[in-house]
Amino acid sequence: MKVHLWGELGFYGPGKRSTFEFPIDNEMPVAEALRRIGVPAPDVAVLGVNGVAERVDDPAVIVTNRDRIDCYPPTSGG
Repeated sequence: MKVHLWGELGFYGPGKRSTFEFPIDNEMPVAEALRRIGVPAPDVAVLGVNGVAERVDDPAVIVTNRDRIDCYPPTSGG
């Protein structure tokens, strides 16, 4: 699975990289995939799966090794 952790979420990537491949053997809920990667689901404000906005806590959102997920943190600034 291709993963892009935007902004400060890149801290959770392997070697603190923001883009990487994360192999998974079976399909699973996206929340489980994030848990395995080490990204706390509450830190993800916007989730994209293959370019479609999805809810992190929706158990019907299933990912496979062929998917791409993009995780965005809450925005901040002034």
